[in-house]
Amino acid sequence: MSKSGKNSLLFNKIAAGVLTTGLILWGVNRVTHVFTPGEPPKPAATQPAPAPSPAPVTASTALASITPLIASADVAKGQALVKQQCAACHTLTPGGADGMGPNLYNAVGGPMFAHAGFAYSDAVKAKAKGNWDYDNLNAWLAAPQSFAPGTRMFYAGIKNTQTRADVVAYLRTLAATPLALPSATQASAAAAPPPAAIPPSIGPLFASVDIAKGQALVQQQCAACHTLAKGGANGMGPNLYGIVGAKAFSAPGFSYSDAVKAKSGTPWTADALSAWLQSPATYAPGTRMFYPGIKNDQTRADVIAYLNKNSDNPAKLP
Repeated sequence: MSKSGKNSLLFNKIAAGVLTTGLILWGVNRVTHVFTPGEPPKPAATQPAPAPSPAPVTASTALASITPLIASADVAKGQALVKQQCAACHTLTPGGADGMGPNLYNAVGGPMFAHAGFAYSDAVKAKAKGNWDYDNLNAWLAAPQSFAPGTRMFYAGIKNTQTRADVVAYLRTLAATPLALPSATQASAAAAPPPAAIPPSIGPLFASVDIAKGQALVQQQCAACHTLAKGGANGMGPNLYGIVGAKAFSAPGFSYSDAVKAKSGTPWTADALSAWLQSPATYAPGTRMFYPGIKNDQTRADVIAYLNKNSDNPAKLP
């Protein structure tokens, strides 16, 4: 065999070896890929997770009123926002045709969800009670999905109170006879915080008190800061002997915070003690008594009955 033939044969052997090695490595790689646990393959198309449903508007959500702001609202700013965010779905002119949403002329002061010819969803038909006033417009514009769950109006809402007032003030002008502005009395009433709820009297619960339970709780939760014996020294808190019927926040020698000094001198009646023990921070905001309170009414009655017994002259409980 010639030298060139030997070289050609050698070259063929080398090429075959390289090809065989490559095939072996490829096979090992595929087997490893198949049998190695890992992240599952991604689907060709994925659907976005559904957006969480907004919380329903309830008394506890405490939506700020726009009534005090309407008279001084910026109509121009309201108009700009309506043109930007609302005009694509709503017409604003007298007699304008409905679009994706109903025509908004004469909406403020007009009947709720009752524009002639517009097909409203069942979700909003259930809310069609009376006319659009400042309060219900405020709630609707803040969160349509919360105001009428299931509504086809997929608008996120206007979260800023002043901006809602500006928008409603502008919509109010879209009428031959605009809805009357809130009176000064209405504005003041809406701006004032709601009156504090008066807790029910604890008196009826004294008919079934368990003084031993009250004593056990006092020993467990109160004795670390308060002494209970007659003439006992003040500790982190004042001595509690004879507290029921005594003047509030007036124990001799104890340094009270300014938060409770404003309430000192009035007698510790059963109901006053009940309110204090239920939530000291609510009864006297700023108090240094960082006690979460006794939330169960009967337990507070048990405690007060025990404290009342711990006295030279127990008070006559209700």
